[in-house]
Amino acid sequence: MFKRYDQKQQFLLPLCLEEFVPENHIARVLNDLIDLVDISDIESTYSEEGCPAYHPRLLLKILLYGYLINIRSSRKIQQMTQTDTAFMYLAAMQKPDFHTICRFRSTHLDPIEEIFTQVVTFCKELDLIGSNISIDGTKVKANASPRQSKSSKAIKKEIGKILRESIEIDKYEDEIYGDSTPYQIPEELVDKKKRLEKIKAAQKKLDEEKLKKVNIIDPDAKIMKHKDGSRKPSYNCQVAVDEKEQIIVAVDVVDEENDLHQVEPMIENVKRTLGYKPTIVLADAGYFSYDNVKFLLDEEIDAYIPDNFYEVEKSGKTKKFRKSLFKYDEKKDCYCCPAAFEIPFTRIQKRKDEPDLRYYVCKHCSLCVLKNACTDSKNRTISRDPREYLMEDMRAKLNTEEGTEQYQKRMYTVEPVFGQAKENRGFRGFLLRGKRKAKIEFTMMCTVHNIKKIADFIKREGKNLKEILKMITRRGNECWNTKGILAGKLSNLC
Repeated sequence: MFKRYDQKQQFLLPLCLEEFVPENHIARVLNDLIDLVDISDIESTYSEEGCPAYHPRLLLKILLYGYLINIRSSRKIQQMTQTDTAFMYLAAMQKPDFHTICRFRSTHLDPIEEIFTQVVTFCKELDLIGSNISIDGTKVKANASPRQSKSSKAIKKEIGKILRESIEIDKYEDEIYGDSTPYQIPEELVDKKKRLEKIKAAQKKLDEEKLKKVNIIDPDAKIMKHKDGSRKPSYNCQVAVDEKEQIIVAVDVVDEENDLHQVEPMIENVKRTLGYKPTIVLADAGYFSYDNVKFLLDEEIDAYIPDNFYEVEKSGKTKKFRKSLFKYDEKKDCYCCPAAFEIPFTRIQKRKDEPDLRYYVCKHCSLCVLKNACTDSKNRTISRDPREYLMEDMRAKLNTEEGTEQYQKRMYTVEPVFGQAKENRGFRGFLLRGKRKAKIEFTMMCTVHNIKKIADFIKREGKNLKEILKMITRRGNECWNTKGILAGKLSNLC
């Protein structure tokens, strides 16, 4: 009636690790890809002396697989190598402790960035990448409490308090031990000394960068506003996502709350990763500036980036006549208002590090029947930046049928990527502290995103990874990434 059920049964022959996971399991795809990438930079950090270390490929595989299935804790990963067959398969039945896993993750920024680049290049070889990208950023909470963000005054007050308590402890010890030395420093004094070091480092950062507040636990993190209105110590995670298959082609972590200064760095990042610049770039209004639009024009990249007031003015929800209703006459250097009055140039406003603003003031407002709909002031004033033609040209392009269609692609290109990271993989806060280590963590998250896309592609095509690697090898790719992965390595995998 039933199949035999015996938990104490013995096997005549040992099991093969290949039998631990199904043939189409994503752990196999991850395994084959990480076997392929060049990790010589990581290997070079190990010494031949002393006890043999765990192989970096092993640690890289179990870390990446953990990020893929929403397990990021090094202690949890250690546990999974003892209980989960996919982890056992990737670790070849070895069981590194959580200290080893955590230390590996927090040490290798540059090599992990290079592995991300190699995976992107592999996506390019699979024809999963085009030349149209969307750029966006999302705020991710740092591993620090908002209550630990303090002003200079609060930091100095706490330094004084710790120093006073330390003096009192020293005085108490002198009374007990005299000139002798106890075997162990009191635990409360050790903790206070450690905290004092952190506070002094925070004070230094506060002074050097002229900040209002700094977080003592993670001084690199800045207080940022999230979509729910809360303000937390956070990092701004930037991605550039290709339209074709939602492959992340560039990644960065910055401590600036807005995205205004991220266009040029992200484009340069894309060029380094792909070896070519994108044809089309889409971004939301947070990325709009005259400098950014001019940069993209100079790079001959077709950009679709609305300004901050584009949607408001397009919807007609402004209380008064919006500026776009006033037509600029370049020859006369004046504006023409909706009531057909000319608004002449009146004065110049000097600005530091910015071009001078030109001001145009209407002299006919007292006679105008549309005044109440135009302004509450005595006269309607319009300012003009000499670079304003860039915004006007961008608006004109966005208002075309093609421009509207192009810009709408941004919503289903880049925004789902953040949804998958936060909802599916639970990436709502960093585990590591400091911008450098936070970038390691986010780069790993983006790497597993791309590996998942490769696995989906392989499943959709009805092939396994080794067959596709053979196809790439037959195409004569002797070297397909910046680190010099040879075709021989592909053959070994196949």
